[in-house]
Amino acid sequence: MFTVASVSCLLTVTTLSSGKISAAERVEEATVEVSFQHGVDDYESVVDTEIWELAPKTILDQNPNASSDENNDGGESQVLMRFDDIIGATQGQVPERATIVKARLVVSAFDQGTTVNLHRMLVPFEACSTWDSMISGVSADGYEASRQKDGFTFGRISASSSGAIFDVTDTVQAWANGQPNHGWLFINTGGNGWDFYTSQFDKVAQRPKLVVQYRAKPSESSVTSNQDSIAGTSED
Repeated sequence: MFTVASVSCLLTVTTLSSGKISAAERVEEATVEVSFQHGVDDYESVVDTEIWELAPKTILDQNPNASSDENNDGGESQVLMRFDDIIGATQGQVPERATIVKARLVVSAFDQGTTVNLHRMLVPFEACSTWDSMISGVSADGYEASRQKDGFTFGRISASSSGAIFDVTDTVQAWANGQPNHGWLFINTGGNGWDFYTSQFDKVAQRPKLVVQYRAKPSESSVTSNQDSIAGTSED
């Protein structure tokens, strides 16, 4: 779950006109990659569920698959997904205020469908959410979900055992900056549903996966300590 990809550190020492040496430090922090997948490395915090217009009070969070479909037997179905506990100070989490280099959401599709748009949710939902509890589903109207798409599938896509990848860098950066994590909404733009495996699917490798590469900002204490150690080696 926790892998260090690369690290480099560069110190620049400047001599002042007084003859004293001051240290100006430029630190290129480690680029770290972490991944979150239900059932891997004790991570059990994915919440995903389908909500369906024709079963407006039915809770579908235990289904091993979900469908995003504008016309699912005559009613729309949407999918809500959230990865909880991804921002924090524990090893394996993304630190607050980190710079997100890249973030990818990977889901495994098994049935072809028309274009699906991914939108950041702006309101909370629960595993027990239904079409009715979300007030006739969710709208990407800038209030319930962002109007801006985080990503989309390209036209009619085929069933595949490989993952469909959505670039979610901007959204994960917003969460690292302190905005609330309410997850994502999958909306199909046509009448051919796109089906994929959820966090309840028995094969762990095909469950949804969030992969984040980030660089953490150096703490003030570490920068001060490094500057003090360099200053202590200067000659009067």
